[in-house]
Amino acid sequence: MARPVIMAADSDPRLLRLADSDNVLIATATIPAGEAVRVEGAVVRSPVSIPLGFKVAARDLGEGTVAIRFGMPIGRTTAMVRRGEMVHTHNLESLYMRTHARGEA
Repeated sequence: MARPVIMAADSDPRLLRLADSDNVLIATATIPAGEAVRVEGAVVRSPVSIPLGFKVAARDLGEGTVAIRFGMPIGRTTAMVRRGEMVHTHNLESLYMRTHARGEA
């Protein structure tokens, strides 16, 4: 099992990486829309508020990219997601639900 890793100094302290291989980060506090946030060395502004516990792209994720959280694939992007943008059901297709619904393991 992957061990939790707190973000490096080049990211906002409100963003948490759960495993080294993750390409999404977890908001540990609500981040207001338009607020400047450092994400892996780049300062970005999300167009929407990111609620506590929601995912944020750690880097640009092209359409069809597998999102990794806590070292595990959680879904595939359905559109381009820019670094610092929220990753959620509007731009992520759950791989778990699709696999679970088909009975594949």
